[in-house]
Amino acid sequence: MFETDALYQNDPKWKNVKLGNQNTETIGSWGCLMTSMTMVANGYGFNETPESINEKMKAAGGFQEALIIPAVLPSVCPGLVYKGYQPCEDTPAPLDQIDAAIAAGKPVIAQVDWSPKAGLQTHWIVLYDKEGDDYYMKDPYRYSGDAPDKKIKVLDRYTHGGKKISNAITGVIWIEGSTPPKPKPKVPVPADALTVYAAVDGLAFRNDPSVAGALLKRLPLNAKLIILESRADADAKVGADGLWIPIQDSTGDQGYTASWYVSKTVVDEEAEPPEPKTPVVTPDDVEFFLIPIADGLAVRASADFNAELIKRAPLNTEFGYLESRADVNKKVGVVNQWINVYDASGDQGYVAAWYVTRKAGTPPPAPGSAAKPVTPPAQPKPVTPTPPVQPKPVTPPAPIKGLAVVPTIEGLAFRTQPLVTDANLIKRLPLNTTLEIDEPEAQAKNKIGVDGQWLKVKDSSGKSGYVASWYVKLATGASSGESQGGSLNLRTTTEGVALRRSTVVNDQSLIKRLPDGSIVIALEADAASKVGVNGEWLRVRDNSGAEGYLAAWYVEKA
Repeated sequence: MFETDALYQNDPKWKNVKLGNQNTETIGSWGCLMTSMTMVANGYGFNETPESINEKMKAAGGFQEALIIPAVLPSVCPGLVYKGYQPCEDTPAPLDQIDAAIAAGKPVIAQVDWSPKAGLQTHWIVLYDKEGDDYYMKDPYRYSGDAPDKKIKVLDRYTHGGKKISNAITGVIWIEGSTPPKPKPKVPVPADALTVYAAVDGLAFRNDPSVAGALLKRLPLNAKLIILESRADADAKVGADGLWIPIQDSTGDQGYTASWYVSKTVVDEEAEPPEPKTPVVTPDDVEFFLIPIADGLAVRASADFNAELIKRAPLNTEFGYLESRADVNKKVGVVNQWINVYDASGDQGYVAAWYVTRKAGTPPPAPGSAAKPVTPPAQPKPVTPTPPVQPKPVTPPAPIKGLAVVPTIEGLAFRTQPLVTDANLIKRLPLNTTLEIDEPEAQAKNKIGVDGQWLKVKDSSGKSGYVASWYVKLATGASSGESQGGSLNLRTTTEGVALRRSTVVNDQSLIKRLPDGSIVIALEADAASKVGVNGEWLRVRDNSGAEGYLAAWYVEKA
């Protein structure tokens, strides 16, 4: 059973603290979700309060005004994983999934209606155990008579009009984790330590030497810092672009910061910069392109996590930018900033600035760049046509015997191990390369198209390795033990039914939305038994050839 101490949004210690990035709502009035997230984090080994999480989430870009963004929590609580949000205001709650999580000792953050008034008055709670048809909860709002050790059931408090538990729960957020790693041992301060100062306000102080490292805090302009390296090594790094330095701040906390944002002298905010006597080359004068620091970087239609996903970019994709070089320089590595980019194929979109880095060189040609005029070739002299030579009949390739997959992106990484490092890259695979599954088929079928999973495969030469399962689909003609042609046609029964890469409901799994009345083909032998059943999912193919999963309760037999 998941265990965590009760916390209350209306605790006098922090109930009047302003929530997020606005000056009206407080933790006491609107902090139920944030307090629930804090209890979940603490159950996985953290030691936070709603007030401390409020500050850390603000620093990490985890708010839109007073609206908290749960997906940002892992950046301030390393080790936690945001699995997604599943709305169920108009459909029964996914009780089977909730039960499975609780049975595995995992908490579930659930949305309920706190008032019997008409409409939905949302409130968030933490489910941690089950008894009969009801769940025990940690309620972040403390009512009269509540106590930290009091056991409270959902239906004892949040059922109105005799609702069943499947209707009382109107939304679910899935956050999982493990006990966070032990704090790193403190590094002794060198005898000849170099002291530097934060050259910008809000300098990021991170747990690891990377923009992907957990954000520990932000430092004010001119914060005094000690570099935890020898003076000779430290001196060479100060101000250098692309390097990270280990530091200790005035409170004794240790971490890392970007070397190009520190100075050996205090920055005078009032002083005017002197006129340079000789031309100075600034970072804005240096040509560069951008590359992802993580495999599968999302390229979106606009600067928003909820915007349409255009594609996922492999590691080392070269991006140009459709903004000024100076603006891009200011954004690279900064949480909550987005950059308008394009790739070599001409696709345009937005990427999270904290998941890219600079690389010196010329960016790819911008989309629509004017081509150099080409002299038209001389007109050939007319020739007498000759009958075409009939080609010899070609024997078609034999169908794939076992389960096989093909990449859905150009340049899919083929690796020696199921993790992303430069050292384990074997090669990059062209689009539609056929790969034979090299693991039990029953196990592999459940991974295809699923975020966070890896498949062991063989290429045409027999070389074995791993590919990211969310970048592959079943190869045409592959035998999977299921009906691939599909004899059962299905019809969607509502507008905008989600076609997903997996049965997990989150932004990353969405492939597209289908109009009401769309016809799809079931790719499962037992599909008929699932049609219309709440909580079941069906693997299908639409008329464009896209394959994925649909909620079975939103389809009927065509």
